[in-house]
Order: sequence, then structure tokens, then C-alpha cells
Amino acid sequence: MLKGFAPVALILASLILALGWLMGRTGGLDILAAQSYRADPSEFHGRHLALLASHGTGQVIDGIPVVRPAPGDVPMLVKRWEFSPALELEAGKTYRLHLLSEDVVHSAAIGESEVLLQPGEVKVVTLVAPAAGRVRIQCGEYCGLGHTKMIGSIEIVSP
Repeated sequence: MLKGFAPVALILASLILALGWLMGRTGGLDILAAQSYRADPSEFHGRHLALLASHGTGQVIDGIPVVRPAPGDVPMLVKRWEFSPALELEAGKTYRLHLLSEDVVHSAAIGESEVLLQPGEVKVVTLVAPAAGRVRIQCGEYCGLGHTKMIGSIEIVSP
């Protein structure tokens, strides 16, 4: 009886180790923490508009304004089928993305990490921008017919 158990135990242990390894990967993106809090949507919209006014670059990507925020807190609105604003982040700097879903359940898959976004609840994802390139942010929770095109823009720039 124990002869048949050893291969099964080895396979289970391998699967658990592989799953742990996959869940810990961030694709070169250093995701430090994720927290959540309830938010008043109108107050959050005010913070979002203030960010656009103070850090907007004047550029637009697919109708979404581009901002280059200072390191720290960055309010982002998530709704069918967009992440707003598009971001230009400085390499090596730490940012706290405050993600608020306006309409339905979404998720934000950033690099290889993912957070579930419930309407009215802000998820805060702390990350360190990688050395260069683009960071992919997309919805990983089916949210309607435009779901497959719900991809945000995070560009890493030099200081």
C-alpha cells in the first residue's frame, strides 16, 4: 500500500511547490503590499481629477489622459473598459496605486500579480517601478463584451 502512496505524495509536493513559485512571481515588478478601504466615489473622483490637473502631460492614449505622478499615492479609476489615467512612472520609485472600480467587479492584473476589485472598495497596490519598459495592467475578471481590450498603460520613464 505504501508503494503506491510515494509517487502520489511526490506529485502533490511538486504541484504545491510549483504553485507557490508561480504565485510569488511578479515578472520583474516588485509588488510590496495590497490593502483595501471603502471610499466615497465622489471624493475619489475629486482626487482623480486633481491628479489629472496637477500631473497631466497633455497626452492621451486611446482617449485616456496620461499623467506622470510623483512617487506616492496615485488614484486610478477602473470601469468598463478602461484603467484611468495612463501612467508614466519613474524607474526605481515606489508608488501606491489606489484602484477603485466604478461599476462592476473587475480585477487588476499587474505584471503577474492580481487583485480583485469590488465596486466602492479601493484596493491599494504598492509597487516599485522596474528599471525600464512597460508594465502591463489588465482586467482579469470578465466584465462584459469589451473585457479582452481592457488594458491600461503603465510606461516606465527615466527621471
